[in-house]
Amino acid sequence: MPGHETLPRRILLVHTHYRLPGGEDAVFAAERALLEARGLEVFVYERSNTEADGSLLQKLLLPFRAVYSFKTKREVRALIRRHQIQLVHVHNTLLVTSPSVFAACFAEGVPVVQTLHNFRLFCPNGVFLRGGRVCEDCPRHSLLCAVRHRCYRGSLLQSAVCAFVYGFHRLLGTYRRVALFTPTEFDRQKLLACNRTHRVFDPARIFVKPNPVSAPLPAGWSSPLPMAAREKQVVYAGRLEELKGLRTVLAAWKLLEADPNAPRLLVAGDGPLADEARQTAGPNVHFCGRMEPDALHETMARSLSVVAASLCYESFALVPAEAQLLGTPVLASDIGNVGAAVTPGKTGARFAPGDPQALARAVQTLAREAGRYDPAAIRSEALRRFGGGPDADFALLLEGYRQVMAGSPANRRT
Repeated sequence: MPGHETLPRRILLVHTHYRLPGGEDAVFAAERALLEARGLEVFVYERSNTEADGSLLQKLLLPFRAVYSFKTKREVRALIRRHQIQLVHVHNTLLVTSPSVFAACFAEGVPVVQTLHNFRLFCPNGVFLRGGRVCEDCPRHSLLCAVRHRCYRGSLLQSAVCAFVYGFHRLLGTYRRVALFTPTEFDRQKLLACNRTHRVFDPARIFVKPNPVSAPLPAGWSSPLPMAAREKQVVYAGRLEELKGLRTVLAAWKLLEADPNAPRLLVAGDGPLADEARQTAGPNVHFCGRMEPDALHETMARSLSVVAASLCYESFALVPAEAQLLGTPVLASDIGNVGAAVTPGKTGARFAPGDPQALARAVQTLAREAGRYDPAAIRSEALRRFGGGPDADFALLLEGYRQVMAGSPANRRT
């Protein structure tokens, strides 16, 4: 293999779990399994933000540890030395791990890469969203905009902590010495545009490395189910929260209540809007709770469509990718990676983000013209774009690592 001398064999994966599981956890687990299945030595440093739920002292110390954790630096340095780690791959550091993990790598002279699952380097809430609309005040001005608007969880204190974490490490130049993976070219271009103003990272060290996507057809299926054989239903799958456009989806189904031909809506997932959603949903909406991946994928594969109504850019449109791998058309809000994942008339339809009437019209059109979609063609195109399979995902990951290690002088001990 060309460049094999720059490929690592002993890798340390670093990840902080949020209180509620999400896409970042899935990518972390998938890439860990991918590396282990192919014989690489994989070591893991995992933390959870539930650590902050302990004593009053722990809660009081959290803001300081979120900025710089000496515990993280000490423990990661020890792991690097003990296992002779050749490359460190970081996923999430917020809050309890902190960017001090990078200081550990710099001190040990080990190349380090972080997958950017969101836009938090320039936006404390990570999604360039405020008040249900795209907002880029922080990259245009300063992180203080997020504090003023309480962008992180609606909290002044938490927003200040998050802004200070990234502001402090900008001053240290931390991210200029870290290689960065973005899941899509859209993300890369957006981050490069933001970086022209604030110079947070080295543009030569940012690479596109798509997230692994796995959505095999249900057991016993050799091809996707024809549209005529599918159940009259549309699936919403994801966290039940504002930025995913859940309120838009529920409002659209309210508008569809008078239409006897409207498909029912299946809502799969959990999140902060769960109680509100159940209280406000109409009779044609059914809540499934969190579903295991195999069960969710089979439900998607038997449905007319999947709806992805995100109000923000999304760093990677996982649900649309999974749906299309199953041959299922997607109704997607026309914004960022979600909209870019859909080719209108071929793999689904787009609608204006945050517009229930536009979504309701799209649902009616799809229900009326479902026969125009070819599930086999949708799956074929998705396999080309998203689903090269484990071998292709592994090759992409190794190529990313090769690029990081080949260009790692900035990570050497100073």
